[in-house]
Amino acid sequence: MTHSRRTSRSRRVLIASTLLVTAALVAAAGIVISTIPMLIAATVFAVVAGVVSARLLANDLAQMRRDWAHDRADIADRNRHLAIARSQEHIAFADQMGTRVRRKDEQLETLRDSLVTAEIDLAKTRERVSAERARVDALTADLASAQSDIESARADLLKATDALAASESAETQARAEVASWEQSATEEERRQHQRPA
Repeated sequence: MTHSRRTSRSRRVLIASTLLVTAALVAAAGIVISTIPMLIAATVFAVVAGVVSARLLANDLAQMRRDWAHDRADIADRNRHLAIARSQEHIAFADQMGTRVRRKDEQLETLRDSLVTAEIDLAKTRERVSAERARVDALTADLASAQSDIESARADLLKATDALAASESAETQARAEVASWEQSATEEERRQHQRPA
């Protein structure tokens, strides 16, 4: 379509140029002949050719401006569609990343709850250990009369110590998992911020 526009414009400009050259030749012929009817005819022809040429060039310029405006409108429309598509892609990406972050946050919250539960269990176990130690101390003072009770308390103390070690191991493992998840979430957020928009 652009090629046919250029061809049409070239024809208009060629016709206008031909009219102007012809008007100049007729005017020159009128001057050479120097008769009043010839001068009047040459002048009238020159004026009409000038008006027609001006009109052709004005139409050509107006058409050119309309074509440019149409082309700019097409480009703006294509850019608008591209911007809408990109915006939708960005929204989808943001939603996907938001879902991932929410999932990570939920996992972190679960691990934090597990850690709190492990700390509560550890505190209870420590209380039990302290109670058992107090009991052992009391039974040790009365060693002569309660040897069988002391043996029982020692067995209870061993169980409590094992439970304490298991609780401390669970706490250490839970803390390591929480630290790993927090580091993973931090790296994911950093990658999101480093991605180009």
